[in-house]
Amino acid sequence: MAVGHHRSNLLKRFAVICISMTAVLFSLLVQAETPLLERTITLSLEQERVEIALRKISQQGDFTFSYNPAILDVSRLVSFSFAGNTIREVLDKLFDGAVRYKARGNYVILTKSTATPSNSVYSGYVIDESTGKRLKNVSVYDPITLSSAVTDDYGFFQIEVQKLTASEVKLAVNKLNYADTVIYVSPSRDGLLRIPIAFHPEKFETIADSVSRKLKRFWKMSIDALQSQNMLNIHDTLHRIKQISVIPFIGTNHRLSGNVINDYSFNILGGYALGVEKLEIGTYFNIDRGNVNGTQLAGIFNVVGGRTDAFQFAGLINMNIDSVKGAQLAGLINFNGNSTRAFSGAGLLNVTYHDSHGAHFAGLGNFTIGSQVGPHFAGLFNFSTRRSRRAQFAGLLNFTGAGSEGSQVAGLINYSQTIRGAQVSGLLNIAPGTVDGAQVSGLINYATKIHGVQVGFLNISDSIRGVPVGFLSIVRQGYHQLEVSADEVFYTNIAFRTGVHQFYNIFTAGAKPNTFNDKKTVWTFGYGFGTAPRLNRRLSLNFDLTTNQIMNGSGFDSVNSLHKLYTGVEFRPGKRLGLTVGVTVNAYMTDIKNTSEGLFTAYTPGFVLDKTYSNDLNVKMWLGGKVGIRFL
Repeated sequence: MAVGHHRSNLLKRFAVICISMTAVLFSLLVQAETPLLERTITLSLEQERVEIALRKISQQGDFTFSYNPAILDVSRLVSFSFAGNTIREVLDKLFDGAVRYKARGNYVILTKSTATPSNSVYSGYVIDESTGKRLKNVSVYDPITLSSAVTDDYGFFQIEVQKLTASEVKLAVNKLNYADTVIYVSPSRDGLLRIPIAFHPEKFETIADSVSRKLKRFWKMSIDALQSQNMLNIHDTLHRIKQISVIPFIGTNHRLSGNVINDYSFNILGGYALGVEKLEIGTYFNIDRGNVNGTQLAGIFNVVGGRTDAFQFAGLINMNIDSVKGAQLAGLINFNGNSTRAFSGAGLLNVTYHDSHGAHFAGLGNFTIGSQVGPHFAGLFNFSTRRSRRAQFAGLLNFTGAGSEGSQVAGLINYSQTIRGAQVSGLLNIAPGTVDGAQVSGLINYATKIHGVQVGFLNISDSIRGVPVGFLSIVRQGYHQLEVSADEVFYTNIAFRTGVHQFYNIFTAGAKPNTFNDKKTVWTFGYGFGTAPRLNRRLSLNFDLTTNQIMNGSGFDSVNSLHKLYTGVEFRPGKRLGLTVGVTVNAYMTDIKNTSEGLFTAYTPGFVLDKTYSNDLNVKMWLGGKVGIRFL
């Protein structure tokens, strides 16, 4: 039992030693990771020489002091009591702000105060008013000189303020989620400041939403944490008549550039600001996260996170996140995240993410995700997802996702859901809805309803109040007839008419039955057009002009054609049936060396003209007739 009890005591002692060593190692590790000046100590000094006090502080803080004894009165007696205070607070109390200190490696270097007649250095901690917790990422700034600082992970800040007057210095303290705080400090004040600020949840709801919206809409460039933290914390608008910067945040507005609106802004290379009221010039670029209400000039690009009511010029790009009023010129691209009420000219693209109200000119294209309210001119394409209220001119394509109330002129294709105006293209016009105007193309016109005219090789529509003019017009609710007829030359003919009563296309073919058994059958095919004015519900007239090629077997003579002008009347005994009869004026042209065999074998009309010209072209003319039956 004695041996067992002894072993148990040894194990207990060993466990206690391990736990103690672990605690010591953990404490040393935490102490090593904590910056020297933020390490905390507990110390009582009673009439101790400064030299002894420094030694005790360094021993407990596990570092070494470095200083010139000539700047300190090391024999001065001090009496203080510290409990859980930082080295920074201890030294500030010990020297009453007359000595500055900084950490380097495992040394704390003591020097004379750097305050001069022209500036003051203020330092201290920002704490939560309710909990006493030191707060990081708090902006502290002077609204007059724009000097600023942001508290570190331990709530500490240090700011140097230029003395402009002998009056008090106003320091503004801002943090997202907390009430804005202002303190007044004497220019001659030394020692650490302790600034309490109050948590303000109501304010958080409003400002967080606003800041989040602005930052999400703003094209974010790479900026360091201190500058971005200032923009999150400070929502008050700072104003300056002028500023000069070399690059963003290196200039007269310092690190508060993103919070300042300038009347005049001059950026040697480039600059960053909250906004501009009158004029901004940047050799390479200008960036404003708010509004610009004046002229903006840049060698490469302008970026505006808010509204722009101004003239913008950039060698390459103008980018505006919100609406634009005024005029824009860019060597490559104008990009606008909201509506534009501006003239926009770009060597490559104009892009508008909402409605465009001004005239747009682009070497490549105009792209509008919204309605087009101003005229657009582009080298290749104009694109609008919604309605267009003005004309579009493009070398290649015009596209409007909804209706268009202006004309579309394109080298190849026009598309608009509906259009009130004209569509003119080299290849294709498409309007799935209604056209109130004209469609003119080199190849195809398509629309559902036409109130106007179509002119193209192929015209297609559902219905039309007007006239389609082209080689082939297909109107679903229009004029369609299949005709079987006979005349004095060809006893068997078939023809198809398509279009509308005012103007239709005719495709025809015929043959002489008496030549079917010959070596060469005489047959014909042709094309024409006509009109059929209605006299009443059952009776209408016909005026047709057709041209037919006469064929002898499979041979194709160079000149061997029959041209007919038909004038007749159509009677409809039923809904789907029509009868027609009329007279024709015929002109038969042929090369005398290739005269058709058997054309007049069964019947020879009385020619009113039969003449051969010097080029061996023979022309015969006569009056004839036609009777036929039509299926409607």
